[in-house]
Amino acid sequence: MVSVISILVLLISVVPTASALGAGTARKDLLRDGFGLAGVDGELVRQDSNASPELWFFKFATDVNDGRGRVGAGTSLELLPSSTLERMTLEAGGHIGKSFKLDGRVTKYKDRNFIFPIYFLPLAKTRRPKSPSLQEPREQTKEGQPVESPNSAPMKEVPEANLSAESGKRQHKPTIDDPDDELHAPQEIVEILNGGRTEALMRRDSKTVKGIRTERAKHPAVKRDFVLVDRSGFLCKQDKGGPVFSFDALGRNIQQVSLRLLPCETLERTERQQSAEVDPVRFKIAGIVTEYKGNHYLLPERAVQAYGHENFGR
Repeated sequence: MVSVISILVLLISVVPTASALGAGTARKDLLRDGFGLAGVDGELVRQDSNASPELWFFKFATDVNDGRGRVGAGTSLELLPSSTLERMTLEAGGHIGKSFKLDGRVTKYKDRNFIFPIYFLPLAKTRRPKSPSLQEPREQTKEGQPVESPNSAPMKEVPEANLSAESGKRQHKPTIDDPDDELHAPQEIVEILNGGRTEALMRRDSKTVKGIRTERAKHPAVKRDFVLVDRSGFLCKQDKGGPVFSFDALGRNIQQVSLRLLPCETLERTERQQSAEVDPVRFKIAGIVTEYKGNHYLLPERAVQAYGHENFGR
C-alpha cells in the first residue's frame, strides 16, 4: 500500500514538471507579441504567385532573440498587410528574394508569429573590386643599375636640356596647398552663379522631371497609416476571411464602416471574451489603421469592453 501511494505521489509531481518543460521548449521558437525589430536584414519572399490571397514572407538573414524566444536564421515569418508592405512589393518590382533592412513589430496569434512592417531600406549587392596586378620587379645588375625586362618598353634617352625644362615645369606647377593658386571654375558653375542656366542643365532638368512623372505613374501614391483611439464597435466574423471590427452607429442612420483585424494577442483575447458572451459585446478599441491594395486593416493594440445602462451586471 505504501509503495502504491509513493508511486502516485511521484507521478503527480513529475507530470506538471514535464508539461512545464514542454511548454518552455515550445515557446523558444516564438517571439513575444509587441517585440520590435530594428534594422533586421532579410529577404522578401512570396509564397505562390497563383495563391489567393497573396502572402508575403520575410526570411531572416540572422538570428533574432527577444530575451525569451529565438528565431534562427533562414526562418520566414508572414508579413501582415500594410502600406509599408505595399511599398516593399513596389520596390521589389516583382523580383523574389530582394534584400531589405526591416523595422517592424512582431505579433503572436494562436501560436504563430507575424510581422507588421513599419519601415524598410532596400539593400544592394556589392561586388568586390579586383586586386590590381602586381608589377614585375626589375632585375638589377651587379652595380645596382636596373635592367629592362624583355616585355617592358624600351627606355628613351632624353637630352639634358629637356630634362632641365621638365624639372622647371614641375617646380613651377601649382600645388593644392598653394594659396596663390588660381582656381578656375567650370563654365556651367559660373553661369549658375551669375543667374543663368545652360542648355545642358535645362535638358537634364527636363529629363529628371519626366523620369519622376514616369515613376509616379508606375507607383501610385500609398496612403499613410494613422492611429485609431477609443472607437466603439463590435467584433464580427465574415463567412470568408478573418474577423472585422464594425463601428457602432449608436442609433444613427449612417453607413457602418468595417475594418479587417490583423492577428495579434489583443485580437485573440477579444475573441475569447466575445465567445464567452451570447449577445454581441461592445468594445472600445484602439490601434493602427493601415491600407493594403485598397482594403483597410486595423492592428488592435487595446480592446476594452464598453458598459452601458443595459449591461452593468455583466
